[in-house]
Amino acid sequence: MFGKDIYWYGVQAISLLETGELHSPDRSPVFRIVAFLFSLMGVSEDNLFYFQLVTVVWLLFCLFLSRFLLKTPIDKWNVFPSALVFVLGFLYPKQAWALGFLFLSIALYFSKLISRPLVRWIGSGIFLVFATWFHTMVGVLGLGVWILFHLPRKYDMILFLSALVLPLLVKSETNERLVVDTKTFPIFAAYGMVGFGILWDWMRLVFGKNSLLSYEPIEKTISFLGLLLVVPIFHFADIQFRILISILLIGSLFTLGNRKEGFITLMSFVLWVTTLVQSPHQFRYPYELMWNPGEKAASIPDNGLLVAHHGFCEYYHFHFRRDCMSWEPDEKAIREMPFQTKIYRLVYGIRMENLRASKENGLDIFSYIEPLGEYQMVLEDEWNHYIHWLEKRNSKLLSVAKSWKNPYRKRPSFIQRKQNYGI
Repeated sequence: MFGKDIYWYGVQAISLLETGELHSPDRSPVFRIVAFLFSLMGVSEDNLFYFQLVTVVWLLFCLFLSRFLLKTPIDKWNVFPSALVFVLGFLYPKQAWALGFLFLSIALYFSKLISRPLVRWIGSGIFLVFATWFHTMVGVLGLGVWILFHLPRKYDMILFLSALVLPLLVKSETNERLVVDTKTFPIFAAYGMVGFGILWDWMRLVFGKNSLLSYEPIEKTISFLGLLLVVPIFHFADIQFRILISILLIGSLFTLGNRKEGFITLMSFVLWVTTLVQSPHQFRYPYELMWNPGEKAASIPDNGLLVAHHGFCEYYHFHFRRDCMSWEPDEKAIREMPFQTKIYRLVYGIRMENLRASKENGLDIFSYIEPLGEYQMVLEDEWNHYIHWLEKRNSKLLSVAKSWKNPYRKRPSFIQRKQNYGI
């Protein structure tokens, strides 16, 4: 399976089928699409893959329909689908469904085929509402594009300089979703996440000029927004990267279909596929290593809650129907545990020998260590003791122990808010 969140869609769909409610509150109807496929064909990894294919087909359909609505009498109707259609369809299906509606909203607003402005505006507004319903960020992005389009381009320099100053005025450490990450330069971070393909697409968006004159104003708006995303405005991996790939795909709506564009798109595919072949871990977790440790963890009688990294938790919950948390357990999680059960931790990236060799005052820190391939299972309270021990020693292993591989942060307030209020 490709996609670092794909099993979460399965977890949500299974919960809908079994309880009538989502496992985690979410207003997007995309999980009901997965549940519908499961109800027709059964719950399986294969059907999660089919859902990803359906998502790609949906995005392609919206892309071609939008290009048709934007067609003019002198425009050749031959759009080359970007590699980002497949990236979004497999990695971010929820966002991809919302982008399909946003494509239609933008296309109706600028359409040359529909002569009545009122019809175009009403249709555009309806599709924008659908985009927001499927993914709030995409709806807000669409509104932002519309506002930026209506601002005179003479203010672009002021906006860009304001974006440069903004990170200096906002606290970089917060428990909210909109956090500014000034430690990472966005374009380099994008390259580190998915390879050179995204740099190629970004350069084409910002520096390439290949649209009809009638669409030049909106193309300039989107190009400027692409340039703006060079600045670390949000936490990159969580938000800004998703905005970036959305903008790159929106830009393809207004690109003429010709040989030059065909070559650029072909090179984009080559670069993305090269990264996929050489570094598949950038697009997926090593799921093939998760079955045995997951099966063992699920068989422990007093395992009331398992703590593991994000990808394992979704895989574990999907296959074994057991709770798993990719954050440090908080009061809410502990309160919801079954009576007389314990919290276990699945350690990733630290060898069993290192854990067994850890001693304080001549006593072993860990009383329980279960080797499970690439993972080691320990008790959560003993793991916390181990973390403090590493901090006192300023150990090199601390960077692994406090990384995505081994969750160490509390659940962010925006997730707690979704748990309590569904927003």
